[in-house]
Amino acid sequence: MTDLGALYLADLRERMRGVKGLGEGALGQLDEGQWHAALTPEGNSAAVLIQHLSGNMHSRWGALRHGYTPGAEGEAPGRHRDAEFEEGEATPAELWALWEAGWAVFLEAAEQLKPEDLTRELTIRGEPHSVLAALQRQVAHYSGHVYQLVFLVRTLRGAQWQTLSIARGGSASFNAQMAARR
Repeated sequence: MTDLGALYLADLRERMRGVKGLGEGALGQLDEGQWHAALTPEGNSAAVLIQHLSGNMHSRWGALRHGYTPGAEGEAPGRHRDAEFEEGEATPAELWALWEAGWAVFLEAAEQLKPEDLTRELTIRGEPHSVLAALQRQVAHYSGHVYQLVFLVRTLRGAQWQTLSIARGGSASFNAQMAARR
């Protein structure tokens, strides 16, 4: 019999590495001057999205980076969430470092979690969640922001955009290649 918790955690780790890779595929296409560009005056630039993702990952998962800790709070006391949404002057290298640091915290915490941890309690801003619920909340949150990055970069790059999935008109060829591998 398969341990559902172990299966879930393995899938979560793999899928979130894929989400990270998708974001990196988009970010890697930005020109230096596009990191701080937003599509609307109230929109978020890639830099702002990275700042927010990194801040959230550190806050939510820093306490679990070395495994489950009873009483863990998923909102770090020193976090300044509003500042994450302020446009700064970080360089692309600094933004890549923030991206990597945030994902390292989340993925390290995910690696340390055990199936039995999924039903344990974690609070976020004092609100109790199971670890499973907290993970699901963040999977949706992080994926949403990464897809915002993809849309933003695709729009900024226009005709220079390099697809991160199956190119338009390429489904039949892709399906044939997949069938040949089986």
